[in-house]
Amino acid sequence: MSHDNQDETERRIARYTDRALYRELKMRARFMRKHPTPAEALLWQQLRHRRVGGYHFRRQHPIVRYIVDFYCAEAKLVIEVDGSVHDEPGHDEYDVARQAFLEELGLRVLRFHNCEVLRGIDEVVKAIADALQSTPAPAPPGGQCLRGPRLRLRNGRP
Repeated sequence: MSHDNQDETERRIARYTDRALYRELKMRARFMRKHPTPAEALLWQQLRHRRVGGYHFRRQHPIVRYIVDFYCAEAKLVIEVDGSVHDEPGHDEYDVARQAFLEELGLRVLRFHNCEVLRGIDEVVKAIADALQSTPAPAPPGGQCLRGPRLRLRNGRP
């Protein structure tokens, strides 16, 4: 994607997200891309450069008010790699609410635990490839990508 197209995409997202929140998410996402967990780094090596089914993935991508670990716009697929923080008390409710919100946007969410990625990367990549097979074929590079539904927000809330 060219720099101009990226800027346009960022402006479009910002229109539907509170600007201050979007700036904060964007900065946090950049930090998270520079400091991945070992599991995220390993999975990224498998997903980058359209290595899985020809699909383009983004990592640490802001979507409205959340940052997802990996996102494929063409397949409307989110991949989350859950670390030990997800095992803490009370985090289940957050994960359920977050996943429901993403699914309301028309996105599918696949979740893997860090140990699944670190101990069985081939099985994780196969599960992702299987999920992608149930999706229409990706647009060729430079082609039009499928876009998710737009969500107008007021004060950062739907």
